[in-house]
Amino acid sequence: MEVLPRVLIVKRPGAMAVLEDSFVASTKFEILKTFESPLPLPEFLADQSHSVSAAIAPVAAPVTADLIRLLPNLRLVVTTSAGVDHVDLVECRRRGISVANAGPSFSEDVVDNAVGLLIDVFQRISAVR
Repeated sequence: MEVLPRVLIVKRPGAMAVLEDSFVASTKFEILKTFESPLPLPEFLADQSHSVSAAIAPVAAPVTADLIRLLPNLRLVVTTSAGVDHVDLVECRRRGISVANAGPSFSEDVVDNAVGLLIDVFQRISAVR
């Protein structure tokens, strides 16, 4: 049996449906979902921490130095947000861990939503009801 790389999903991301459809269903990774366990994170990771090579972290799940220390073989942190403020970049750099983010991938959607809300406010569309 092939040993698959383990990917830790630190906290259930808002776009979990997208992950379920494309990434979680992959046969190339073994996914560890912390949010499906009743155990606190350190206990959840007790048996598995040495085999986790990547972590997916939404903005609501800080990737702190303490978490990074629990994952001695971590090589990659991927955020589901444009920013990386919730990731301890100093600790990642010190340990040689790569960090990737969603970048501008949601920019057009945010702009479309903002313009739609402005039109709604200026035209008082939702106030008419």
